Amino acid sequence: MRRYFYTTLLLTSSAVGFYLALKALGVDLLWTLAKAQRWCSRPEWVHLDSTPFASLLRNMGSLLGLGLGLHWPLCAEAQGKRPGAGFKAGCVVVSLLLLQLLDRWTFSPDDLATFYFLSFGKSAAALLVPTALVPRALGWICSGKREDKNA
Repeated sequence: MRRYFYTTLLLTSSAVGFYLALKALGVDLLWTLAKAQRWCSRPEWVHLDSTPFASLLRNMGSLLGLGLGLHWPLCAEAQGKRPGAGFKAGCVVVSLLLLQLLDRWTFSPDDLATFYFLSFGKSAAALLVPTALVPRALGWICSGKREDKNA
């Protein structure tokens, strides 16, 4: 878990630091966005999330989300148990529904810092949900139903 966290922290902070240093030197890192909006026949197709920096932050968020999902401390007790096919299918269906909702969540590009921060968080959540949160929640629901039947 530490490896995921420190790798994400190092890569994200170096990318943000590099971005801020270049911005302080007067380099416009979003020059491609302005040119694309100017020359594209449909400027509404050009989005801030298509820039390289946004892509980098999405990748760093995904790395953090995967690290959290695979090493979530609350899910450690379920590691030895082998879930059945019904449980796995339920996890897939619930995860797909939640990820569809998450995918519809868009952000306003008016404030760059907020946009990038929320994009990072959304990418982290996109991997945390199916790897840790959904299996944990369904496991908790299923264990509660089994205890009710045994009582």
